[in-house]
Parts: sequence; structure tokens; C-alpha cells
Amino acid sequence: MTTIKHNSITPVSERISVGTAMLKKRRQMTQQQALLAGKVGRADLHMHSTYSDGIGTIEQILDYAQQRTDLDVIALTDHDVIEGSLRARDLWASGNYRFDFIVGEEISTSEGHLLALFLEKRIRPGLSMEQSIDLIHEQGGLAVVAHPLHPLFRHSCSREVMDRIHASSAVWLDGIETWNASFCGIYANRLAMSVNREIYKLPELGNSDAHTLNAIGRGCTWFEGKNAQDVRATIENGLSAPGGRLWDVQDYLNWVRYRVSKQGREARRLMTAAMSVDENVTESVA
Repeated sequence: MTTIKHNSITPVSERISVGTAMLKKRRQMTQQQALLAGKVGRADLHMHSTYSDGIGTIEQILDYAQQRTDLDVIALTDHDVIEGSLRARDLWASGNYRFDFIVGEEISTSEGHLLALFLEKRIRPGLSMEQSIDLIHEQGGLAVVAHPLHPLFRHSCSREVMDRIHASSAVWLDGIETWNASFCGIYANRLAMSVNREIYKLPELGNSDAHTLNAIGRGCTWFEGKNAQDVRATIENGLSAPGGRLWDVQDYLNWVRYRVSKQGREARRLMTAAMSVDENVTESVA
């Protein structure tokens, strides 16, 4: 593996991603290209469970990834909660799964969504992008901007914020999600690939952003190796690449049916209540 060190003392201008060098400006990596490039690992590092707004339970997600996908690594990244991901890790550790697992969270910053990978503690929502990135790095995690540059999606990080972080010498992103298999990526994927390869040159990831079981694995991050630490090393060395396809119609229909169902409404109520209690506790401690 070619080594390109990405750390707090490496100038931003030297953090160059070479994992997508063989690709056209607006294209994700195919399986054949991945194999030719030595990227034999396939990871999906962005998905949701019933702990936020996903349909699948923790048990169902682990079982689906085991039985119905060829993924080597998964991360559970529920919105602004980490309990589900920690529980999933416990279940995974006590089971006999062929894939590796990463604890994660999708943080609702005040300036867009941010994936936090390799976490141990929840990072609260509502902070700036820079504050959230710093808190991820304090835990030794990776900060990856999720589905950026979408002009209409309010949870998408804007070009202005991306430019600000790119120009900073004090804060940095570890990667950018340039393939998001959900509706967030229908327009923005190609734009994110193009802008990143011309300007930011961040390591690129592809993910499903699955909210239904069937969507798991529709987006993927190609990497060198087979386990979670290999994923991390590939991203940190600028060698990861995005791949996959978009959700199909059934994925959307299943999610919409769940969202409007009594079960879905109750899940959202419980999540909102839990987050409110957690925020109050955090503020009182502070």
C-alpha cells in the first residue's frame, strides 16, 4: 500500500487522494476497476436502524449484512445517537459474523450532516462543522462529510462551508461521501465527485445511507484489505474509492410506508424524547 500520511501536522495542500486517480471526473468505481486497483474490500459505512429513522432493527441489520450481502465491513450511523451502534457492536462481538463492524454516528451539525466513524461516545448535534470535526478527532475517530453540495437538501453541507474547511490549517475532514445511494445523491453525487477531484482532493467514500434492509450495500467504499482497520488505513492514505448504485423504487416505498405508519411515528416520538433528555443532561453537567 502506498503511504500518504494524513494527520494534524500534515498541510492541507499535501493531503491528496489518489484512490480515484484512474476514474473519470464524475464516475464511481466499478467492481472490475476495484479489483484491478487492488481494492478487494467492500464497506458500507452509512446506514440507519430503528434507533433513528431506519426500518431495520439491530438484529435484522446484522443478519441481513451476513446473509444477503458480500460486505466486508459495515458501520451503523444513526442520527445523533450512538446507543444502537454500541449495542450492535456488542451483538456482533458475541456472534460469528464474517464482516467487521465500526461504531458510528451521523451528526446533525448546524451546517450539514457529518459521519463520525470509530467513535466511543456520542457527539451532540447543533454544533458547527468545525466543532464537530474537532470532537470526532478528540476521540480518535474519522470525520467524513455526508452527501455534500446538494443545492436543495437542507442537511447537505454547502460549498461555502466546504471551502472554509478546505482553506483552514486548523481543522480537516478525513473524507467525503461522493456516492450516496439515497435520494440525496441523485443529483449531488456527480457534483461532489467533480468538485472533490478538482479542488478538495479528499479521500472518497461511497455508502448506501440505507434506511431499509434491502438498501444495505447499494453504495460502497472500495478499500485495500478486508477489515475495519484496513478501511481506516485506506481512507487515511487517500486510497479509498466510491462505488455502487442508487436505491431502487421498492426501497423508497418501504421507507415511506414505515414513516407514515403508527410504528414509524412512535419510533420518531421516542427518539425525539430521548434526545431531548440527553441534551438536558448534557447542559446541566456543562
